[in-house]
Amino acid sequence: MDHSAGHDRPWFSGISEAMAEAFSEFLTIPTCIIIGFLALSIGSYLLDRAAPQWLAVLRNLLLAHVFADPQATNSLLSIIAAGLITVTSITISLLLLALQQSAANFTAQILDQYMRRRINQAYFGFFVGLALYSLVTLATINKPFNPVFGAALAFLLTVAALYLLIVLLYTTINQMRPAQIMEAIHDHVLAARECQLDLIGKTRRAPISNSPPSLQIKAQEEGFVTKIDVDRISGTAQRLFPGAEVTLVVSIGSYVAFQDVIATATEVAGAHTGDDAAGFIKTVQAAVTLERQRDITADAAYGIEQLAMIGWTSISSAKSNLAAGLLALHALRDILARWSLENQPEEKKEEQISPVLAVVYSDDTFGQLLDAFESLAVISSESMQYQVFAEVLRTFAIMYPRLPGQHRPRVEDLLLRILPALGDHVLTRDLDSALDALLRTMTSCSRLKTAALVEKAHRQLQQSVGKLGSRSTRVASDDAG
Repeated sequence: MDHSAGHDRPWFSGISEAMAEAFSEFLTIPTCIIIGFLALSIGSYLLDRAAPQWLAVLRNLLLAHVFADPQATNSLLSIIAAGLITVTSITISLLLLALQQSAANFTAQILDQYMRRRINQAYFGFFVGLALYSLVTLATINKPFNPVFGAALAFLLTVAALYLLIVLLYTTINQMRPAQIMEAIHDHVLAARECQLDLIGKTRRAPISNSPPSLQIKAQEEGFVTKIDVDRISGTAQRLFPGAEVTLVVSIGSYVAFQDVIATATEVAGAHTGDDAAGFIKTVQAAVTLERQRDITADAAYGIEQLAMIGWTSISSAKSNLAAGLLALHALRDILARWSLENQPEEKKEEQISPVLAVVYSDDTFGQLLDAFESLAVISSESMQYQVFAEVLRTFAIMYPRLPGQHRPRVEDLLLRILPALGDHVLTRDLDSALDALLRTMTSCSRLKTAALVEKAHRQLQQSVGKLGSRSTRVASDDAG
């Protein structure tokens, strides 16, 4: 077995991949703007060379009052170019420091989000492009040639650039606000989920065939799953092995190591010897895209993980930032509300899938969203931020009747698992109210067993009211209750 598979590529392959990733994430818009400025410098040079009669009055006015001779124009453009380069370098350095500080408080993905915003890319492209425009125009100056129009345009664009510098500082500070950070991740999660619904709609959740797998398909590289071409897998399977069923072991966002199983197939004749089987294996491997970094634009679970991470860090005693923690919790709650409308019962969804399609895809993104609430409730017990625990309870008190039926048992299990952490909190009015709301919801939905356990925990904590106690003595024992 060759364990070096995937690592024997030529050195320039890594460079090309890095450049492709850089252009996809950041460099495309700045490069286009810089090329535009270079084209503008050529256009202004040709305009100064042509010196059309209909612009003679404007040209003479500029020569008389601003650009009297080539030396004056040279000095102005030199100052503009040097100033732009200095200001741009200082501004970028300060912005990077601010971004690093924000990333340390929240998540390293703040840097990724900032780089991906098109408006930020346009700002940097504008400053660099204008500096290059000034340098190109400066290089054309000689004693007989004075680029009046080019210099005038450089001056006007510099005025605009100075104003844009203020706008850049404001937008950067605004993007670092916790509310803006949460909103950006929230929007990415919803957009990524829309992309995933197409994949989910083309696949089954559970296999139909009872036959054991006759073929295992293993990864030849390592990385995170960022894309799965289901149509390619299904088309090849039906063409080579009619009646075969492919079960994807991985999902969007899964980490795959070298030689990990990424899919299995049933009803594949000659799975270990046939050329068709070898070609099918390569097709599936190529259809499952692996990258070194997860993509929040296509991986909804990654955004959920980021919100949970921000909430966990902010709520814990390491930060004790209640405001940011509640913002993360509110973003998760809104996502839960939206996804509860999108998710249909599995039995209805299966009817919509063509019986010819033979790909099984396991999607647990909704479950990971519920796990995020569980994590935030647990960490609130460590920092004694009862507001967070109350908000988690209130979320499920409101959302439980709106949840699809297949997710309700998991929510009940979640509630029972976080009830022990209730003993670390003081029964404030807010927490008392949230427990009452949850109890009413469970009772009205006929979840009597869960309601009884919530009521019992609530009653035990109520016995601590008016009594001096620590965490270990706050909740009454079962015998005392």
